Amino acid sequence: MIKKFFTVGAFIFLGLLAACGQIEQVNPDISGAWEGSISVSGIELDINVNFIADDNGSYEVSMDIPVQGAFGLELENIFVRDDSVGFDLPSNLGEASFAGVIDGDLISGIFSQGGAEGSFELRRTAEISMEEIPYTEIEATITGDDVSLAGTLTIPEGAGPFPGVILFTGSGLQGRDENVMGFRVFGELADHLTRSGIAVLRCDDRDFGSSTGELDQVTDSVFACDASLMVDYMLAQAEVDPGRIGILGHSEGSTVAFITADWKPEDVAFVVSMAGPSISGYEVLLGQIEMLCLQAGLPEEEIARNVETQRKVMDIILAGDDHTGLDELFRYETLASLEDLSEEELAGLGDIDVYVDYVVAQSISQVESEWFLNFLQHDPADEISAVSCPVLALCGSLDIQVPPDRNLEPMQMALSANPLASVIVIDGANHLFQAAVDGSVEEYATLEPEFIDGFESTVSDWILDVTSTPR
Repeated sequence: MIKKFFTVGAFIFLGLLAACGQIEQVNPDISGAWEGSISVSGIELDINVNFIADDNGSYEVSMDIPVQGAFGLELENIFVRDDSVGFDLPSNLGEASFAGVIDGDLISGIFSQGGAEGSFELRRTAEISMEEIPYTEIEATITGDDVSLAGTLTIPEGAGPFPGVILFTGSGLQGRDENVMGFRVFGELADHLTRSGIAVLRCDDRDFGSSTGELDQVTDSVFACDASLMVDYMLAQAEVDPGRIGILGHSEGSTVAFITADWKPEDVAFVVSMAGPSISGYEVLLGQIEMLCLQAGLPEEEIARNVETQRKVMDIILAGDDHTGLDELFRYETLASLEDLSEEELAGLGDIDVYVDYVVAQSISQVESEWFLNFLQHDPADEISAVSCPVLALCGSLDIQVPPDRNLEPMQMALSANPLASVIVIDGANHLFQAAVDGSVEEYATLEPEFIDGFESTVSDWILDVTSTPR
């Protein structure tokens, strides 16, 4: 997904420190990966929790907080009995405690830290039973000069060679299945495409999961180099037709797909843009801030102030090396965000000066990254218009992260000279192409972890059609 940069970063969990521990496991079995969020003081924070049962019936549990770049935080005081579950995460802001109820593939309950209290919800990540897979899975390792990508290649049953597609995730570090709030976006899509007769390669992002690679100075061009390595890997597979290999990119991964297709026109036979932006990152973020504030029900003057603050941050970054105004701007916004907190919530943050310093430092680090500067400056329409291979551009009518009212017309314009391009709006779909009510990010976890009816067949039918005649 496109990253969301907020000017107010008052996350309760900033500065968490981890320890470890466990106690005796009893039924029910909650082994595996769970995804969800914490809701506290009006803030939603995505989390991933992984329960691993050992031979002695005990659990080892870890937590990821992706937006903070925190992965593998070890939890302690694990409690599972009957339909109850609890665990703690140590922190220099006070121990964060979770106490919930297990209801099948849902865990929900109370979150507390210091004087702050909220709620949390986790959904079990769906897994496909190996006995049900009617195709071959191969673990892939793809190496480059500064990266090693770990992934999965799925090959259909029957005689090949088959058309192939590479799946590339959006911004933010993600695994090969692109798990979002319990929905295995790429895991589900790869399963459908492979069952339909298309070979699929998907990899963990560099420096995530089993992949390695430096993240300093990372831009879309660096990710396009990774995607190029994946194309080369597919070209070398005997079961894959080298003349029928394409790339599907989700959200910012769409930009990576178009860049790679522009670089390797002889090797990339088609592109599928899945909720891909067609305007600069500068315009994307202004639109996101406005849309998210509207959905939060904020008054017009507050929305305008938030949008203008975001604009000021981006203008400072684009102006050059002098970022002295960022500290003052972030400090003012962070302090302003604390004015709405109760005394108990403020107490839960610990030393306010230390907390504010940490938030400001984290915010500045985020916006001073090479990725962010490139994201603001780059207009994906440049590569979209340069690609001459068949293109399928899909957008959801309820997508608030890459909204069609801002991106549909520029996408159509960029593809207007390509007679092999199709642009389709999926009515009622959100950014993940789920059947949605309002398309909000908060809604993702409440929806069924599946695609809206017809989405998967739209993708597979189009790929099979454009690859029916080899290049």
